Amino acid sequence: MSGTVLTKTYPSLSVDEQEVWRYAACREADEITQALLHTCMAQAASAIVSRVCYARYPLTVTEDGCVFGGVKWRSTALATRLADCREAVLFAATLGAGFDRLLHKYSRLSPARALLLQAYGTACAEALCDAFCAEYPTATARFSPGYGDWDLAAQREVFRLLQPSRHIGVSLNDSLLMTPVKTVTAVIGLGG
Repeated sequence: MSGTVLTKTYPSLSVDEQEVWRYAACREADEITQALLHTCMAQAASAIVSRVCYARYPLTVTEDGCVFGGVKWRSTALATRLADCREAVLFAATLGAGFDRLLHKYSRLSPARALLLQAYGTACAEALCDAFCAEYPTATARFSPGYGDWDLAAQREVFRLLQPSRHIGVSLNDSLLMTPVKTVTAVIGLGG
């Protein structure tokens, strides 16, 4: 099964409302703003389709990076994170295009609602990654292209290996931005 891309759908995510307020940079919210957040959360719940595609690979750690999936990933920070691991799990997680459409709609109609939806989407994307990673209780913390010295251009290889466009409807543009916007790619290490 090494290198085989698998998919999972998460029908519900547990999101801490305090995290949403933190992402919205809101320390205190009045009743009207709280009610607006709850409306946004209800709307988003019907738009979000939380999906992950992933693959497991044997891992070799070198001084200046890691090798898995037939790719030499140059990053001393990644090598440090995966130093004691024998396997890598590469994944892409997304909230789906429905949430993007909702966000786009309200970015034109209501800046307040768009801000709360952005914050809620970020909290949901984090919760999705947490739910996936929790299935590997001894795994390292996740590490994404663009963290530390792991070049964001590594996204191209991530997309080549996982083919998230085919599996979960995620694309990568020439500027290395992913669509849907609430999408995360990362790796975790196993066997440490």
